[in-house]
Amino acid sequence: MFMSEISAREMQWFAVRMKPRANGGPRTSVVDVEKEKYVGRAGKPGYRRVKGTGRRVFLPEHLLTRAGFEVFLPVKQVWRIKNRFTKEKQLVSVPLLADWMFVGWAADETRWLELMGFDVVAGVMGTGGRPIQMSDVVMQRLMVQYGNSRVAHSVKRRVAARRACGIGDKAQVIDGPFAGEGVRVVDISGQTAKVMLNILGGDIEVEICTDLLTLCSNDC
Repeated sequence: MFMSEISAREMQWFAVRMKPRANGGPRTSVVDVEKEKYVGRAGKPGYRRVKGTGRRVFLPEHLLTRAGFEVFLPVKQVWRIKNRFTKEKQLVSVPLLADWMFVGWAADETRWLELMGFDVVAGVMGTGGRPIQMSDVVMQRLMVQYGNSRVAHSVKRRVAARRACGIGDKAQVIDGPFAGEGVRVVDISGQTAKVMLNILGGDIEVEICTDLLTLCSNDC
């Protein structure tokens, strides 16, 4: 199960519920398999999988990713017996949430009809009949905590940049009521930073969570 590269562009994310497995059928499959010709004992030719080729994917994630959606499936590592012929165990990645995954697309796109048209999708988490949009900050935390090696390099760079903010740095607020505003960091205490924010032509000091700050690559 491999997550596609999550881009740095502005995204909108939603928690999507998957339909239960039909008749207990599998949710995983092996794709990108190489095959070779062979001749059976009865002399009948056929094809068989080349040992060591292919990768196992989580079907709902694979289908939506192939359709161009950004998909994040939180996973956890568990020990499982390799096969019925041995007691040897191996670490495998399994979905953290049995019937949920996170699906996103660019903020300037509308893809609801396409999303709900998939047989594997049962619905979207919401309230009052409206979908709940996940913030970029929350999503990046989940990716870093539960993505293992599946987290895109762009996400790692963005999270590292936020953590690297120091006193005197120019930063930008990435979420909340001041999203998009440029600030100057004047003090940091734990997970809270004091920043100077320009409002109505004057600077005021505001306390803000460090997770909501990203270093400016140029003048904010």
